[in-house]
Amino acid sequence: MRGSIDEIIKGLEDYKRSLKSKADALVKALAEAGCEAVSITYGAWPYKGSREAEVTVEQRGPAQYAIVASGETVLILEFGAGVSYSAIQHPLAEEMGYGPGTYPGQVHAMDPRGWYLPKSAAGRNGVHTYGNAPSMAMYNTGKSLREVVQQVAKEVFGG
Repeated sequence: MRGSIDEIIKGLEDYKRSLKSKADALVKALAEAGCEAVSITYGAWPYKGSREAEVTVEQRGPAQYAIVASGETVLILEFGAGVSYSAIQHPLAEEMGYGPGTYPGQVHAMDPRGWYLPKSAAGRNGVHTYGNAPSMAMYNTGKSLREVVQQVAKEVFGG
């Protein structure tokens, strides 16, 4: 009798370990897919300035991963900039305090004539712009990941 109880306990402990491992694999797979999606969107988004945006996955704990975007242009790519795009609002712009006309030094952002990006920002002289629309890459990727989490969980957990 004791032997069968020990086998059941060992089986449950093995199952518990496999669940933790699979949960970590699920969250990591979602984060990596999200990182790729955000990177592709930021890289392809119409923007006349230099692109200084890096998207990575950081592990924050067991089964805890974060998609992290860093660099000079991340906020502009995510939330948009300029008078022509002030009507297109990122759903979190007000809550987070970002969007057209909110960036430090953006004195001409709401000028209907647009403005010229300096050579240091555009990599060439006198690039005229009216800004850019928000890509909402992080926001839309989060929405997409929430929609596919069940499907990915079935793949990872084998159900």
